[in-house]
Amino acid sequence: MTSRSYLTTILMAVAIVSAVSACGRKGPLELPPASVTAPAPGEPKPAKQPVQDKRFFLDSII
Repeated sequence: MTSRSYLTTILMAVAIVSAVSACGRKGPLELPPASVTAPAPGEPKPAKQPVQDKRFFLDSII
């Protein structure tokens, strides 16, 4: 192998390792800001609308 192929191999390995290591954040999960706020005491809780089930084209395979 030539020195150019070694350099290419090393650069590809560094690129793959850095791409995989940069996925996500380390630490505990955090709630979204909207879910942290609670209604004041005495206020009625807002009614949640039912979520409509959306089909995905791979659902028939699973």
